[in-house]
Amino acid sequence: MKSEHRENKAFVIYTEGQSSTQRYEARAVIDASGTWGYSNPLYASGIWTNEEQSLNENIYYGIPNIHGKDKERYRSKSIAVVGGGHSALNTLLDLAQLKETDQELSIVWIMRKNRVEDAYGGEANDQLEARGELGSRIHQLVNSGKIQVITPFRIQKLSRSGGQIMISGENNEGSKDIQGIDEIIVNTGSRPDFSFLRELRLSIDQGTESIETLAPLIDPNIHSCGTVRPHGERELRHTEKDFYIVGMKSYGRAPTFLMATGYEQVRSVVAYLVGDYEAALKVELDLPETGVCSIANTPIVNAGEKSEESCSTDGCHPSTVSTTPKSTCCS
Repeated sequence: MKSEHRENKAFVIYTEGQSSTQRYEARAVIDASGTWGYSNPLYASGIWTNEEQSLNENIYYGIPNIHGKDKERYRSKSIAVVGGGHSALNTLLDLAQLKETDQELSIVWIMRKNRVEDAYGGEANDQLEARGELGSRIHQLVNSGKIQVITPFRIQKLSRSGGQIMISGENNEGSKDIQGIDEIIVNTGSRPDFSFLRELRLSIDQGTESIETLAPLIDPNIHSCGTVRPHGERELRHTEKDFYIVGMKSYGRAPTFLMATGYEQVRSVVAYLVGDYEAALKVELDLPETGVCSIANTPIVNAGEKSEESCSTDGCHPSTVSTTPKSTCCS
């Protein structure tokens, strides 16, 4: 809690080994630990419950190794995949490949999206070819009937039923139960782990759990992957001097992160730490559009209208207002 001369003190990092704790000092710290491994729960409310945790032997969070060590776990089972982003698409593709040699395996895809088409993204029009191909392949599998889609559906309860799992929730028509599920794979996004940073003074936005200054630039209610403007060291600062969170963790819960953004963040931060302030300020980023996004009713301005200023806490940067509706979420 001490504040006097705090900015001149070294950081102390503790690492736990098998038999001892090691202590290291550092002038600066860059946390690039990401969010993978800290999944959101599958309930629509985002709350962890005892009933979900009591079924953990039949729930996998993330993308399982379906063609490796987890293959037998899913063989000939009825599997529910929960989520509408790229992790879910990859999981579904792996399961569909397993189903080619295992006709007893069944796949149920549960999402909160209004339409399954919203999960396909830009497909052939996606500026990232591999990302577009994911949506196209899933589109074909759904059309062929190999994947059963239930959307929109908001999960509210899990329970055991005859040795299997019953998923209860609501769709647009009211309450609904999905019965006969053996395994659930949860791809509902992830969130940052701040537990080991509790002694530091962080600047975190409560809504997105991202860096506070970065939050209005990446808020998925406003921005998609391609509408996040360039940002670097200046936007990544915390109250704690020379401490930075970069990469996916800097975005908190926002699903709009692309790796190209993280590379530019790291370049800018390192340039600042070695004293190249000009390079730190010069951030250039050209992000591809048309991912797995939804369209919001954002104002449209007339072509040729002058640009607005988007301001951060220590300076403003010009950003041209789009002449077309912007996507608001990219998973």
